[in-house]
Amino acid sequence: MTIVSVAGACSRSGKTALAATLLRALPAGKAAAVKFTTTEDVFERCPRGTPCVVCDIDVPYRLIESPDVLRQPGTDTDRLAEAGAARVIWAIAKRKAAAQAWRAVEERLGPAPLVVMEGSSVVELARPATLFFVVHPFLSTERWKPQSGPLLRQADIAVVNLAASELRRPAAAVLEAARRMRGRDDLLVADVTKPLREWAPDVAARLAA
Repeated sequence: MTIVSVAGACSRSGKTALAATLLRALPAGKAAAVKFTTTEDVFERCPRGTPCVVCDIDVPYRLIESPDVLRQPGTDTDRLAEAGAARVIWAIAKRKAAAQAWRAVEERLGPAPLVVMEGSSVVELARPATLFFVVHPFLSTERWKPQSGPLLRQADIAVVNLAASELRRPAAAVLEAARRMRGRDDLLVADVTKPLREWAPDVAARLAA
């Protein structure tokens, strides 16, 4: 199994958008897609303020493959399916059960030759062949996930997701922090919803091969 993984510094950075772009760079049905979500072991209050399938998990982990859940319009999983994934698996795991959940995902995927995966906490477990790390251009680094530094250094491609319609440049503080954490000055600034060949042609060529 070859895994192409997308991690991100924070919510709204563009992880799902980039994963969908990667899927669209492949022939339809070429790759499976996995969304891996980790949640706290004990929740006091859902951040959404209402009950949800993530925060209300009452088992160590859950794998969701039902189209009734995955294909709800506007959801991340629906976007992955629309982008051409052969199948979509959504794994929701408490942090202590993440390794167990990942093993279950591997078993469920079976002989899938190529997997496009979205999720930050699962990277260490999955050990992807190619890792993308996506950064929001304006959100304060104080809102970045704790594992952002190590993932940013590890990533094969680090991209600041700036919409083509955005007139502003990425925040200087964001660029400075990302470069410092990465340890080298090779950040891409691109709209990750655009075709991969337009902003990462080398990667697009490798995927096509």
